[in-house]
Formats: sequence, structure tokens, C-alpha cells
Amino acid sequence: MIYSFTLSQVAVALGLAYILTHGWALARPADCQRWLRALPRHYPAGVALMLAAGGWFGWLVLNADLMDFAPYRGWFLTFTVALTVGMIIFVREFLAVRALGALLLLFANVLLDAAFLENTPAKFVITVSAYAYIVAGIAFVASPYLLRDWLAWIFRVDRRARLAAAGGVGFGVLLLALGVMV
Repeated sequence: MIYSFTLSQVAVALGLAYILTHGWALARPADCQRWLRALPRHYPAGVALMLAAGGWFGWLVLNADLMDFAPYRGWFLTFTVALTVGMIIFVREFLAVRALGALLLLFANVLLDAAFLENTPAKFVITVSAYAYIVAGIAFVASPYLLRDWLAWIFRVDRRARLAAAGGVGFGVLLLALGVMV
């Protein structure tokens, strides 16, 4: 296990993140909509997110048990840095979405690591969430325009946007309750 987070800590942190972000969307829908619609093509945000994803993956390369590949750790780290810098320089279009997809994939690893060998109801909610993040992460990296289209669909109808935000807050409350009870 790479991370030392318990399932309870992950559920509480994820629940609070959902409550805060989706609560902001409920409280200030116009600001949230403006910010989210600009995010897919926002290059500075893409650079920051890509640096975070590259740094996180580099940290994993340095700390993971690579077994037979341990002698090549330096090469993997060099490739990680080169790929991160190359993405920032050459893949400017939808960089924020691609980086968000990479972060979702990395975050799913944290969730699955915390749920490993646990036997509580929270395990199933966290595991399903992790696999949903994996599917979304792959989709965002492979087809980043999907986030832009998805956000446009949600924000096309005000009621739909409020329902999505309320659903996120509700899911956050569920995660928070499961995290406290675990």
C-alpha cells in the first residue's frame, strides 16, 4: 500500500469535497457556471493541473515498489518529467480536461488503496466511485471535448444544473455519514 489513508479518512475528505464544491454550485450558480464553462480551455489552469498530475505521478514512481523494474526508476522518472513538459508545451488544447482526467485516475488509486481489505458498506460506495472516476478519467484524457459538451448539457437547463449540484451535495452527505460511521 502506497498511501496510509484509512477508508474513513478518505470517505470524510471526499464527502466534504463534494459538499463544498456542489454547495458552492448551489449557492452561486452563475459564478460556478461561468468558471466551469471556461475551465476546459483555460490554459493556466491546465498547466497547474498538469504539473500537479505529473508531480503526483513522479512521486508514485519514486515511492512505489517497482520490483523487477526498480533499476529503471530513473528512466521512468525522466519519462514522466518529459511527458509532463511535452503535454504542457505541445497539447495546449483542452489541457485542463486532460490533466483533470489524469488526476481522476491518480485519485482513484487513493480510493482503491483505502478500500483494500476493508469490509464495510463504505467500501462499496468508495470502490464504485473509484471506478466511475477511472471511466471519467479515461474519457477526459482520450476525448476531452466530452467535458465541455457535458457541462453545456447540464447548464442548458437551470433546473438540471441545480439538480446535479443537489445530487452532489447529497452524495457528499452520504460519504460523510459513511466515513463517520466506519
